[in-house]
Amino acid sequence: MEKDPAAYKGFIEQYQDRVLFGSDALIGQPERIESTLQFMKRFLEDAEIFDKLASKNYINYMSASGWKDDQCTEG
Repeated sequence: MEKDPAAYKGFIEQYQDRVLFGSDALIGQPERIESTLQFMKRFLEDAEIFDKLASKNYINYMSASGWKDDQCTEG
């Protein structure tokens, strides 16, 4: 991304319905997750695309696989 940010941004814009943000590489570093999300929001300049990467694409993917939101709630 540092070498060619325009290509990276173009890739995300083109495949915005297929890309997910993953924070598993930052486990135990919540401050890095927040700063990365803030960077992505500024970098993409499009709230709809950011929302897809940060949550909507994951929800759509899991819904298509039969997952229900209430399966993760403790009861």
